[in-house]
Amino acid sequence: MNKIIRLSIYFFLLGILLFSSSCRRDNDNDNDRDRPRRNDNNTEISALPETVEFPNNNPYTDAKSDLGRMLFWDPILSGSKDIACASCHHPDFGYADGRQLSSGVNGSGLGPSRSNGDIVKRNAPTILNTAFNGIDLNGNYNPNLAPMFWDNRASGLEEQALLPILSKEEMRGTTIAEDDILNVVVQRLETFPTYRTLFEKAFGNNTINADRIAEALATFQRSITANNSRFDEYVRGNQNALSDDEIEGMNTFVDVGCANCHNGPMFSDFDLHTLSVPNHPSVTDNGATGNFDFRTPTLRNLAFTAPYMHNGRFRTLEDVLEFYDDISGGNGDSQNRDVDDDDIDEDARDLRLNGRDIDEIILFLNTLNDDDFDKTIPQSVPSGLSVGGDID
Repeated sequence: MNKIIRLSIYFFLLGILLFSSSCRRDNDNDNDRDRPRRNDNNTEISALPETVEFPNNNPYTDAKSDLGRMLFWDPILSGSKDIACASCHHPDFGYADGRQLSSGVNGSGLGPSRSNGDIVKRNAPTILNTAFNGIDLNGNYNPNLAPMFWDNRASGLEEQALLPILSKEEMRGTTIAEDDILNVVVQRLETFPTYRTLFEKAFGNNTINADRIAEALATFQRSITANNSRFDEYVRGNQNALSDDEIEGMNTFVDVGCANCHNGPMFSDFDLHTLSVPNHPSVTDNGATGNFDFRTPTLRNLAFTAPYMHNGRFRTLEDVLEFYDDISGGNGDSQNRDVDDDDIDEDARDLRLNGRDIDEIILFLNTLNDDDFDKTIPQSVPSGLSVGGDID
C-alpha cells in the first residue's frame, strides 16, 4: 500500500513537472514571437535613436538650420534660378518626388506632373532620416562618414549637399560651367542683405562661402526625421504597438532573409548590391562600379516614397517583393538583360521568399511609416524667387 501511494505521488509530481515545462515552452515561444528576432546570420532589426548626432565640426544650432531651410527652398542655388533642392525633395512626397526618374533643370510642375526638365538618371531618394545614414546594428554611426546617394559616392551630408548644384541635369544647367557655379551662387547670395544676416546669425559673421552653404543645408536636412513609427514604439517597449499579424510579418521578414541586407535601425546595410532590376526605358544605369550595383535603400516611410528602386521601376511594394521572389531561390533569375544570373547578389539569390509571404511582409513594412515629420514650407525665400522653384 505504501508503495502504491509513493508511485501515485511520483506520477502526480511528474505530471506537474511536465505540464509546467510545456507551459514554460509555450510562454517562451510567445515571448520569442513578440520581439524582433535574429536570423541565422545574426542580423537584426531595431529602433532608430530618438535624437540625432551632429558632427563635431558642424554642430546644430537653430540659426544654422533656419538658414539651411531657406537655402533648401530657394532656387537661387540653381544655374537658371528655376529649381531648388525642394523641387525634387518635397514634403508632399515624403521628401522625394514621386517620379521614377527625377526631372531637373528646365522642368516645371511638381512630382509626377513635372515636365520638360532634364532627366536625371536615378530615382530621387528621400532625405527623411538621412541623418542616420551609415548607422550600424548597434546604433553607432559617424555623421561625417555617412554614405550618400545610390552609389555611395559622397560621405556625409555636407559633401552631399553641393553635388546636386554641380550636376548639369539636376541644378546647374548648361549656361554656367561646373567650375564656376559655386562661385556664382555665393556671389548671388551676397547681394541679399537678408542672407548676409542669416549667415551672420548662423556662423558669427556674414562671410558666405560654399562650405557654409553645405553646412547649413546639412544641418537642416539632419532635422528632417521620422523616427517614431509604430515599429519603433514596439521595440522601445510598447507591446501593443503592433498587431499579432504585424509581428508575424516582422518575423517572416527576418526569417526569409530580407534582414540580411535590410538590417539595423535604418533597415539598410548601406552596401552595394547587384540585383538585376530591369533597366528604365529612358536610360541604362550600370551602377556604382559598372556592375549594376546600387546601395541598399532604407525601408522606412515607404508609404510616402513610391515608386521604388534606383530607377523607380516598381510602382508598388507588391511589385518589389514579386521581383525578389523571381530572383530568389538559390540560382537567381535575372530580370535585366545586362546582368547574368550568376552576377545577382548572393544574399538576394538565397532569399527564402514565396508568394504567401508577400502580404505578411508588406503588413510589417507599413509599421515602419511615420508621418509626423517636418512639412513646413516657407512663405517666401530671401531671393524673392518662387519658393521651391518652378513647381506651381
